[in-house]
This record gives sequence, C-alpha cells and structure tokens, in this order.
Amino acid sequence: MAPAVQRQGREIVPLISWKELMDWKEPPDCIEEIVNGTALMPRAPSYTQKQLKTLVCHDLKGGYLDDRFYSGCCNKNAYRFYNWSGVDIFIYFSHHLLTIPPPCWVNAAHLHGVKVLGTFITEWEAGAVICQKLLCNEESINLCVSQMVKIAQYHHLEGWFINIENAIDVNKIDNLVIFIKKLTTAMHEVNPESLVLWYDSVTKEGKLDWQNELNVLNRCFFDACDGIFLNYTWTHEHLKRTRDAAGNRNSDVFVGVDVFGRNFYEGGKFNTYKAFAEARSQELSAALFAQGWTYENQDDFEGNEEKLWKSLSPYLFYHGPRSLPFRTSFCQGVGEKKFFRGECKETGDWFNLSLQQYQPIWANEAHVKMEFTQTDGYNGGGCLQLATTAPATVRLFICEMKWQVALLTTVVYKWCEAPVPLSLVLQFDVNPKDEKSLVRQRVEVLALEGNSEYTNAAGCEKERNVMLVEQSSLAEKVVETEKEGWMIKTFSVREEGLTLKQANIRLEGASSLLLGSIDLQNICTKGLQ
Repeated sequence: MAPAVQRQGREIVPLISWKELMDWKEPPDCIEEIVNGTALMPRAPSYTQKQLKTLVCHDLKGGYLDDRFYSGCCNKNAYRFYNWSGVDIFIYFSHHLLTIPPPCWVNAAHLHGVKVLGTFITEWEAGAVICQKLLCNEESINLCVSQMVKIAQYHHLEGWFINIENAIDVNKIDNLVIFIKKLTTAMHEVNPESLVLWYDSVTKEGKLDWQNELNVLNRCFFDACDGIFLNYTWTHEHLKRTRDAAGNRNSDVFVGVDVFGRNFYEGGKFNTYKAFAEARSQELSAALFAQGWTYENQDDFEGNEEKLWKSLSPYLFYHGPRSLPFRTSFCQGVGEKKFFRGECKETGDWFNLSLQQYQPIWANEAHVKMEFTQTDGYNGGGCLQLATTAPATVRLFICEMKWQVALLTTVVYKWCEAPVPLSLVLQFDVNPKDEKSLVRQRVEVLALEGNSEYTNAAGCEKERNVMLVEQSSLAEKVVETEKEGWMIKTFSVREEGLTLKQANIRLEGASSLLLGSIDLQNICTKGLQ
C-alpha cells in the first residue's frame, strides 16, 4: 500500500487590479487541470414545468483557501459542496476585481451540469477609480470585454456576475449599460448557453442604492443582460412588485437569500427555507448566498449541511445525468485513503473537488440515513452509506437516458449489517408503438438480494401526470461476482423505446449497507455471460 502523494504547489489567484486585468494573457505552459477540465455535462430536466432556477453564490472567508491548489491538497476537512442536484448556477465570489473560480469548482460543477460564473466587482473609492478607467470610452469598454471573454474561455466559465458597489458618475451610466450589453453579447457569441448577471446595487441615477426589487431604477441593467441578483433586505411587498415588473422574465430574477441571516427575512440560518418559500410563491428564482455557513460557523458540518438542504428540498427543482455511459462511486472529492476496485491503493488525507464523482439527491426520505463515509470505498475516497429503520426507498438520480441494444446496469455494494431484500428500481418512460396504449411508464425492479416488495413508482406518477404505471420484468442478470467483500451484480435491460427517468434503491427492512458504485452503459451483452 503506497502513501498518497500530497499535491499542493501551484495555485490559482484572482486578478486584483485594472492593470492585471488588462495585461492578462493565456499562460504559455499547460495547466492540465484547466486545459483538460470537465466539460459542462447535459442534464435531465426536472419533472415540474416550473423551471425556476437556483443559484449558489459561494463566499467563504474571502475565497481561495484549500480549493486554490490546482492538484488538490492534504486537508481532508476542507470545505466541500455536494448538493449539486438542486442547483443550476454556481458563482465563486470574493472581494477582488476579477474572481476566477478555481478549476476544482469548475470541474465538480460541470460534472453535474451546473454552470459556473466568475465575479467582476468594484467597491468603494478604489472601485470608483477602476470604473472611471472602464467607462471612459468605448475603446476601454471593448478591451475589458475582450479580456473577460478570453479569461472565461480559458477557464471554461459560462459567464460573469457583475457587482458594482460604488457610485457611478451619472453621465457614465449609459456607458455602464453598454459595457453590460457588450459583455453579454460577446459571451453569447462564444457560448450561446452563457450568462451575465447583474447585482442590484447601483441605480440608473448612478447612486449606490440597493433596491431589493426589480423596478425602474435598475431595470436598464436587467434589460441589458441575462438576469438580476436582488439584494437581501427585501420584504414580501418587494417580491410582489418584482414579480409584476419581471413579466415573462420572472425566472431571470434571482432573489438574494443570505444564509447568515444578516438583516434578512426570518433570520436566515436554518430558517433559510422560509425565504425560499417566499421567493417561489412569487414564481422567482433564488440566489443562495454563503451556503458555507454550515461549515464556517458550525461544529457538525455534515449534520448541519443535511439539515439545511433537507429543509430547502421542497423548493428545489432536481436535475440529474442525461448521457451514457454514466458511472459514479459517490466520492465527494475527499478522503483518508484512495480505493481502486475495492482495494486501498494509497493512504493519507487528501482533498480535490476535481476528483468528485456524481452525487445523488441529498434529500433523505423517511426511515433512511444517507451519508458519505471515508472508511471504505470501491473507487475514490469513500462511498455512500445507507442505514434504514424500516422498509424504505431512496431516490438516487433524476435521469433522462435513452439507449439502443441494451442498458447494462452494474451495482456494487457491501452489507454493514444483516442483509434484507434489496433492489435497484428503475423508472422508465415508454414511447408506445401503439398510440392508443395507456402505458406511459414502466418500473423495472432489479433484485440484488431476495425478493422485493416494491409495487409502485414512489408517488412520482401523480407529480408527472403519468396515465398508467406498469411493473415489468425486462431485465436479466448477466454477471454476479464478489471482490474484497463487495458484491458486483450486472443486469441487462434489452427492450428499446424506453427512457430512464429515475433510479432508486429499495431496502425492505432495517439494515445498513455501503453503495460503492453504479454503472450504466449502452452496450451489447454478448460475451458477458
């Protein structure tokens, strides 16, 4: 067993001055973690028709902590984020002129289909000086836009969050709007899926006067880009007026939600869900600010992270994987060891979000405790541990996967307590050959242990308005092996014309197990038997 290599060394830094921004050039040497970074993966849409968005704005102690190292570091207790399934946009925030997200955040977000934005911020007197340089003429605006687009392309960013926290000469407001329009247009030209968002700060009169709503004083900036991030000290009336003002662009308004609760609606913290409920009641998107509160000010990070996100879950719109092949070992990008196919290959603490694997829906159902454990694993730094007190179904992923020939599904697991009947439940949408067929969904139960008593689709039929659910027996087991105590079972679903929409784990009683890996492939099964 080899000791783990502790990689720190090279690190990313923000741009702190106008000169640094103007002088920026693509590095001549290859930085593997950037050049070979994870592309933005396609994601399955949520079941609901309300496509309101959730944005996470990550502001943790000024930023650029353990995450700044290109190749990771040895602090296994560094802050990590894994509730990606309910998030659409991730902003890396700090109080520097140009905040460039570290590659590990870009890679982890992109793996889950989440867009990543950097931050352009000017503040107080120093910020006013920078704005004078930026807005002095069209040439300066064009140069700044060109540099920001190049930086976004190099670092694989989907756009920018613009935060002007200083007064602007009213005679330069038109130039500020031009800057926003040009940046938005230029980003769309290189990436049609890009976003430029404006923070509710400066008004059209040039005053630093947070409105906490969308109105005539900040409308010109909203109209110039892809959306607005509202300041945090709003009330019900602010949001009501905002909904009226937004019209059919309601999902482009992100209601600022401060987890720290500073002069904020219902005090934030574990009451943050009340602000989400208020935003959703007005059919507006939400911007969760400083979600790292669960880490920064709490002793039990995992417990408080679970408590916060479980409270938010009714107001989130979950997404999941969309393309094949799909595989995950549930590693969160941290560990005490490194496992490969069930064997410990390296020892030593490590942290690198670039190595994070696809995460499940972290919204525990009744009778289930779900957590990431670092004591054992199949691949990476750990795996998913499930503990039940009664029969329970655990949602793992919302999907939208189609295949040809056969869907090959491999599940790797290990019991911690006495086994109970266990199954992987796959929910499919059906594309019926007969248009008169009422069957719109099928449920395939892959029996891993014993006989499952699962007889329905966990209530999703009502939410998705499914006409009829049929439980079928399309699958056959093609491989069953054991390695290092891990059970490895592979099934083949051969019927075509189906779309995988959800994957669940079902336990028929009280027990505990480790879920080491799930692998889905579109492949011919010949030769596997």
